[in-house]
Amino acid sequence: MFEDRTILPAAPTGRTAADRGQIAGLPGAPFPRARLAVFGLALAVSTTLTAGTAGAQLLAPEPSSTEDTGEAPRRSFFGRLYDSILGREPEAEEEEAFPVPDGVPYTVTFEIPDDSAATQLEQVSDLERLRRQLPSGAIGLVARANADKSRLISGLEALGYYDGRVDILLAGDPLDSSRVTAGIEAARRSGPVPVTVIVKPGPRYVFGRFALVDANTRRPLPSPDWAKIGLVAGDPALSSTVLSAESAIVGQFRNQGYAMARVPGRQATVDHATRTMDLVFYVDPGRLATFGPVTVSGTDRLNPDFITERVPFKEGEVFSPEAVARMRRELSAYDVFNSVRIVEADHLNPDGSLPIEIQVSERLPRFVGFGAKYSTTEGPAANVYWGHRNLFGGAERLRFEAQVSGSDVDTINGRSRARTVDKLGYKIGATFLKPGIFTVKDDLIAEAAALREIAKTYTRQGFIGSIGVKRTFSDELWGQIGLDLERAKYTAPTNTSYTNSGWYTLVGVPVQLNYDNTGDKLNPTRGVRVAAKVTPYPSFLGSTVDMTKVDVTLSGYLPLDSDARYVLAGRTRVGSIFGAGMDDIPPPHRFFAGGGGSVRGYDYQSLGPKDSAGVVVGGRSLFEASAEVRAKITDTIGVVAFADAGMAFASSTPEFDESLRYSAGLGLRYYTGIGPIRLDVARGLNREKGDPPYGIYISLGQAF
Repeated sequence: MFEDRTILPAAPTGRTAADRGQIAGLPGAPFPRARLAVFGLALAVSTTLTAGTAGAQLLAPEPSSTEDTGEAPRRSFFGRLYDSILGREPEAEEEEAFPVPDGVPYTVTFEIPDDSAATQLEQVSDLERLRRQLPSGAIGLVARANADKSRLISGLEALGYYDGRVDILLAGDPLDSSRVTAGIEAARRSGPVPVTVIVKPGPRYVFGRFALVDANTRRPLPSPDWAKIGLVAGDPALSSTVLSAESAIVGQFRNQGYAMARVPGRQATVDHATRTMDLVFYVDPGRLATFGPVTVSGTDRLNPDFITERVPFKEGEVFSPEAVARMRRELSAYDVFNSVRIVEADHLNPDGSLPIEIQVSERLPRFVGFGAKYSTTEGPAANVYWGHRNLFGGAERLRFEAQVSGSDVDTINGRSRARTVDKLGYKIGATFLKPGIFTVKDDLIAEAAALREIAKTYTRQGFIGSIGVKRTFSDELWGQIGLDLERAKYTAPTNTSYTNSGWYTLVGVPVQLNYDNTGDKLNPTRGVRVAAKVTPYPSFLGSTVDMTKVDVTLSGYLPLDSDARYVLAGRTRVGSIFGAGMDDIPPPHRFFAGGGGSVRGYDYQSLGPKDSAGVVVGGRSLFEASAEVRAKITDTIGVVAFADAGMAFASSTPEFDESLRYSAGLGLRYYTGIGPIRLDVARGLNREKGDPPYGIYISLGQAF
C-alpha cells in the first residue's frame, strides 16, 4: 500500500522576521483547521482515507523569526519532538503543579525495545512530562493517555517507524476497555495509578528515490549530489534528515546567488510493501540577487567607517552567503565587539538587490584582569593587566601588563631551597595594536618591555622591543614581518664554564608564517597548525652576533568519533641556529628542552648539551615531539594520556648525538565555557641525577 503525502509549506528556515507564521488552524494561519499529526517538525495533517490508500496534506508553520523577543516561550510538543529527534537537550520548562479538582496521581513505565527511540519518545511524552500536573479524575487521565498515544505514534513515524504500535495500559486495562475508568478509581485508593506505555516500533523505513521540482512551473530541476544534501537511499527515513536536507537545498541555491530561495513544499510517498519513502522537493529559487546597500547600527565609541571599510563585497555583486559569513567572522574577531549580527532584508529591491544591515554591540572599552599558573618544575607565575579596546575610535588596542615568576628549585644542582627576591623574575611592558595600518588586512603591532628572566643556567635582565606588520590572508593563514631589538645582560652561575657573560645587542628581522584551521585556540579537536619563524640578526644592523634562527612547529588533531569526544593529538618542533658558534650565541637565544610546553616531567630548560661543570648550556638546534590521546568522559570532565620526547643539540641541526629524553603521564581536564583547565602529571622515563621525580602542570587550555 502506498501513502502519498503532499507537504505544504516547508519547515522553518529561520531566515527572516517577515516569514513569521502560525500553525494551520490557529489564529492568523493561512490554512484551514486540521486534525494534528506529525511528520517532521510541527506538521499539521488533514487526512482522508480511501480504499487501499491514504492521502494527506501536511501543513507546517511558516518560518519563525530569528529576532530576539526578550522572552523564552514554552516549547510546544512539536518543538520538543524536533529537539529529541536531533538529540538536543530539551529546554528547561517550569512545570508548576497547579491544584486541580479530583487530581489523579500516577506513575509511568515505558516498555520500548529500542533504547535510542525510548529516550526520544519519553522526552516528548506528556504522560511523563506532565506527571506533576495531575489530570482531573479518571476521565482526565484517559484523555491524557489517548492524546499521548497519538503523539507517540506520530513520534515513531518521525523516527522512520511507519508500522509501529503503541498500547497504553491504565491500572492494567487498555484504553478502549469498558472498565478502564472503574479500574483507575479502584487503583487510586491504594496509591498512584500505574500507567504502562508499550511501544512496538516494528521495522524502520528507509529512503528510496529523490527529486527536485520547480514549485512554479512543476518542471524537474537538475538533481544535486544527494549525499552532500544528506539524503542517501537506504538510510533510515527520519523526518529530521528530511528537514536538514531541505535546509541544505536552500543553502545550495543561496550559494548560487538566489538569496530568497525556499522550499514551499515537499511530497513523500511511503511504500509499505518495500518499506521505503520517496521524496520530491518543490523549490522556488526566486530571482538572482545582488548585494544592495549596507547599513551599520549599534556603534557607540567606534567609528562606523571601521565596519563599512571591512565589507568584503561591493554593491551590485552577485549575492554570496559565504561572503556574508566571512564578514561576520572577521568582524567578530575584533575585541571591540560584544556581538555582530548580519541581517538580510526580507525581500529584494525592485532592481534585485538585497539590503544588508550590520548590527553590532560594543564591549566596554577598558578592561582589567589577572592570571596565574603553576608547575613543580617551573614554579609559580602570576600577571596583572589593564587595557583599552578602542583607544582612538578605530579598535586600537593598548595593554599594559606586569608579570612575576619564581622557582623553588636550585638553578644548579636541583636541591630545593627557599625562594628569595634574588630568585624572582619579572616582565613589565606594553603592547599596542592598530588595525588596518595599510589595508584592512594589515595590522600594526608594537611591543616594549623591561624584564628580568631567571632560567636554570642564566639570568637575563634588560629591554626588549619589537614592531611589525601582520597580514591576514584568510581565516586560517597569516604572516608577519617586523623588527626586533634587544639590549640585555646575562649572568651565568658561578660554577659554569661560560666565558661570554655580559651585555649584548640583537637587532633582528623576524619573518613569520602561521596556518591554523582548527577553529579553537584552547581546545582544538580537528585540523592542523603550522608555525614557521625565521629571524636573521645581521651585524650590519648593530647585532653583536651575526646569526639566523629558525623555529618550526607542526601539530595535528584527529577526532576518532563524530562528536570529537576522543581525539588523537600530536606535535613536532624543530629549531636551528646557524651562522655563529655556540660561545657567540647569548644563552637566552639558545635552544633548551624540558618543561610544561616541551618535555613534561623534566625541569624547565634542563635538557641540552652540558659544559665541563655538568651544567646545561643550551644548544644550536632542537627536536621535540609529543603525542596525546584525549577522551571526554562527560560534558565537563576529560582525561588525557600523553608521551613526550625531546633534546637540544650542540650542532646547528639535530644529529641526535645526545640521547633523546622521554616522559609519559596522565592528565585531567575540566571543560569550562572559555576552555579546558589542564592538570597534567608527568614522569621522566630516562631521568638522570638531579632530575625531578615528576612534574605537575596546571593551566588554561590544552598542552598544545
